[in-house]
Amino acid sequence: MVRGPLARRAAGVILLATLAACRSTAPVAPPAVGSTAVHAAYLLLVEGPDRSTIPLARAIVDAGEACPELVGTVPDGEHTLVIATAPRRNPHGFEVRVCEAVVPFGSTFAVSGSKFALPAARRETPRRVVVLGDSGCEPSDQGGCTGTDPAEWPLTAFAAAAAGGSPDLVLHLGDYNYRGTPIHFQGTVGGKPVEGQYNYDAGDGAPASERCELAAAYYSQNASGSSDPDVWQNWWLDFFQPAAPLLAAAPWVAARGNHELCSRAGPGWFYFLGPASEQVAGAGTETACPDQDGTDTVVDKLVFEPPYTVRLGDLAVSVLDTANACDTQPSFVDRYAGQLAEIAAAPRASTHWLLMHRPIWGVDGTASDAGYDCAGEPAGGPIPPYAVIDRTLSCAANAGAGSLHGIDLALAGHMHRFEWLQWGQGVDRPPMLIVGNSGVELETNPPQGSFQQAVDGEPASGFSLGQSGYVELMRGDGDAWRGEVVALDPGAWQGELLACGSDGAAGHFLCLRGLSP
Repeated sequence: MVRGPLARRAAGVILLATLAACRSTAPVAPPAVGSTAVHAAYLLLVEGPDRSTIPLARAIVDAGEACPELVGTVPDGEHTLVIATAPRRNPHGFEVRVCEAVVPFGSTFAVSGSKFALPAARRETPRRVVVLGDSGCEPSDQGGCTGTDPAEWPLTAFAAAAAGGSPDLVLHLGDYNYRGTPIHFQGTVGGKPVEGQYNYDAGDGAPASERCELAAAYYSQNASGSSDPDVWQNWWLDFFQPAAPLLAAAPWVAARGNHELCSRAGPGWFYFLGPASEQVAGAGTETACPDQDGTDTVVDKLVFEPPYTVRLGDLAVSVLDTANACDTQPSFVDRYAGQLAEIAAAPRASTHWLLMHRPIWGVDGTASDAGYDCAGEPAGGPIPPYAVIDRTLSCAANAGAGSLHGIDLALAGHMHRFEWLQWGQGVDRPPMLIVGNSGVELETNPPQGSFQQAVDGEPASGFSLGQSGYVELMRGDGDAWRGEVVALDPGAWQGELLACGSDGAAGHFLCLRGLSP
């Protein structure tokens, strides 16, 4: 959210390690339905230390409950596989237990003693991919976030509609939890009440003198004196409950947003959605937020999740944790340049997408100055019509020549709008697709409609709208990808996109369709 204006053998080893904790039996009946101990079940795709893609199943149960078994049918359809799940490390003391296990590709699993079932992860290239971003709800802006009216909060309707399309993969671009992430710190520090201070948000809305809040005192809603720590109930209400149909429909790749900073809902992010695990062999090293007490050691409180790449057939999806990338001034440029270099060094794929929360490039709001250069000093030159973000990431991309060469599409959220940004002829940069409009209160500031201006020194054009929606990316004939924007109010998009199936729409990457009733 923007506050201001702007290798097969190795894979076999992993699978054998997983099956060592399993037992194969004759076919059995599905597990009983009706237990209320299991609150959610879902399948994440993550990268193992050997760069293989791993399906990591998770179930969330009450704290006092034993971890459930996963009961599934192996691909031959004749045998049942029972996999034990193990509890995930819970350093922040959430009142629920996250249980997890690596599962094989191609198998569907039921969570024993519950109504939940997990989708199958398939190795082949997906044909239909759902893209969501900024899906949580702000109670103060959206009718308290208690109703079912899609006009107030469309996530429930979007999740049901997207699940009905039988997707093969879901990509979430970050910011899942708004109701549990207040802007201001409230609580006690050093025995004294504190109110009105901003929780650290990597520079969003901070004055220039604070240098992306690195020169300011660090406040966190997860400090011991805070009255608003990150809790399970907000995650349940803002994400797991409304997104349940889509969690059951396909495996997910999830990016971390700035609302999942450690100063906000970061503890829950790493516990519920973090892309690694210390409990499961071959699934990486689990990350957690450091102690959040104290106000004067900002850098020591931050976590940068390492980049990773998920591969399905000839599609590679690389994930970059941009939660700490300041929008308006450069910060941690060398760190992000190094992470982009890691992604660029990954084995090539026919199609390569880069997934993040804060966009590398975007226009958002009317510009009041020329912004900052990559040295962090005020930039000279003409003032563009619209403000440009993200300065940290664009400087990082420019720091390594060709760091984004080979990326076919960059996807992000953060701005509470939809935006499509393309480059002039001969510019070696991927188009930018911003989907930050899948639930939260939308931005009404410019641009609303088409734009054309220099972005990070290169000619760019596109369109931007503060209208709710999500995107389905589909692989069609000849293995070419196209996108359908699914809009809550398609009439508001007229003039920017042609209706899917209409004359001329086939010649464009994006088309428009309304939300199915």
